[in-house]
Amino acid sequence: MAPETRLVDVLVVGAGPVGLITAYQLARFGGVSVAIIEKHEKKMQEAYGRAITLYPRSSEMLDQLGLADELAQQCFACRETAAYNAKGEEVHGRGWSFMEGMRDTAWDFALVLRQKYQEEIFRNAMAKYGVSVEASMELTAIEIDESVPAGEHRITASVTNSNTETACTIKCKYMIGCDGGRSSVRRMLSIPFEGATTEDRWVRIDGPIKTNLPKPRTYCSIESPTHGNVLWAALDHGATRIGYAFTAERAKAYDVFDEAAAVKEAIASVKPFDLEFENVDWWTIYSVGQRVARDFFVKDCVFLAGDACHTHSSGAAQGMNTGLHDAVNLAWKLSLVLRGVGKPSILISYEAERLPNVHKLINYDKDISRLMTNRLPEGWKGDLAADVHEILGKVMAEAGTFSSGLGIYYDLQDDNVLSVDGSFRCVKDLTAVRPGKRAPDVTLLKPATFAATRLIPETPNAARFYVVVFAGEAYAAERSFFEGANASSLFGRLRASDRIDYVTILARKVPSAYEALGHSPLGRVYFDDAQHSAHGRYGVDVLKGAVVVLRPDGWIGTMAVLGKDTTAELERYFERIFV
Repeated sequence: MAPETRLVDVLVVGAGPVGLITAYQLARFGGVSVAIIEKHEKKMQEAYGRAITLYPRSSEMLDQLGLADELAQQCFACRETAAYNAKGEEVHGRGWSFMEGMRDTAWDFALVLRQKYQEEIFRNAMAKYGVSVEASMELTAIEIDESVPAGEHRITASVTNSNTETACTIKCKYMIGCDGGRSSVRRMLSIPFEGATTEDRWVRIDGPIKTNLPKPRTYCSIESPTHGNVLWAALDHGATRIGYAFTAERAKAYDVFDEAAAVKEAIASVKPFDLEFENVDWWTIYSVGQRVARDFFVKDCVFLAGDACHTHSSGAAQGMNTGLHDAVNLAWKLSLVLRGVGKPSILISYEAERLPNVHKLINYDKDISRLMTNRLPEGWKGDLAADVHEILGKVMAEAGTFSSGLGIYYDLQDDNVLSVDGSFRCVKDLTAVRPGKRAPDVTLLKPATFAATRLIPETPNAARFYVVVFAGEAYAAERSFFEGANASSLFGRLRASDRIDYVTILARKVPSAYEALGHSPLGRVYFDDAQHSAHGRYGVDVLKGAVVVLRPDGWIGTMAVLGKDTTAELERYFERIFV
């Protein structure tokens, strides 16, 4: 009997956080059929471990997808860090101290929640849109018929149920490999995975503990002469994670490195402090390395995301965060294309935007992972007797805005139509807002009640762009744009099909936005505070105004001077994106 054949628009391979968030978005945005398969049934001990930390930008992106509140209900919100030297003395400005300086966001903390609990939230959210993980389903072969036009069912995936040993065939238009560092998708398509794995090995162990560490419910580092820069992370549900370098010298003492050995070494790693595990939820030992796939998008139909296209150490806790950035960058673009409203050319921007940021992460990670193992970075040209822990603190501080995700930006490129220099430029300082950067999450006031809200939750990710009109008190300029936008057939078509929406921000509180403007505002209206903080953060003069286009993922697409020419400028921007 021939295997059953199914047709879907997208097949997601791998049901970790990256695969789940990718499938969830595609289902949530609507108009796309999606299947998600997972090779392994997760066992309880395995489920507890792995990633634990979401940084501010990841939390913001999940907030825009309607998921962050539930994560916050269960998480450990870590706002405090500590670092101790080998004598047990607290030292400042080292280790994870950069986490205390995360500002310009409502999510100004590390959201710590073990992967087991995150995945449960993501699965339940996805199920509300009729998509469930198909577990014990192993991808065994991929065939791509390049004679079939891109955007049609050119991929044939052979899948086997390991429980029933039955086979089926899934034909899809696009495949997304979210299946980890040993990705079957990457291997079957012979995509080179370039880089190296070092001889370094690290251990991570989780569970409820007893200790005399002065600040146990923090993100903490202990500068051990034998176990490197030891990670001490307070977890959800009262648990703690200990992470340490397991050197070749330490390994000589063990014929078999098992859970008991992992606990013994954890106790030694945190000296001079005491540590007792009440029980162990999870532990692992792994090799450290950095690898990047040569291609993130191949044959115009297959994408790689997360660990499938980049792996690195857990030194800066970036694995899941980077994967979520991949998923959020990709899903809305693919949704627009599959629904026939976005031009297929926008898909190439996924690799163009994500790859440079992955390389930045890899470069940081190479230094951080060596320093955490009590070694200076490769090619170090400074003092060979330098304190590795002091250097580590400086490197992690330098990488702080990148690690938090708040400083991740997409360089402007001639062939990327999504982030484009416009007629408005904020040039007041080096942190100026510009296209390609994350949109700052400014505080706004709601009409009538003047209740405080923020821009990010008011611009949820629904695969639509937001035209944010910073009207200030530039009422004549705003009216010119208002009249042009209402007369534009393109704007009318895009708004009617929910591809764009408007937000208008006035400089000050007034009883009625209609009376201030002389007409109904474009979209929902909000007011700035008395200090004009929102306008100021975006570099907008309240007497001149400006228009900022936000992409669905919360990055700035373009910025335009407010006035009679704004409509034509934004029409040119959108014409290159939409069909």
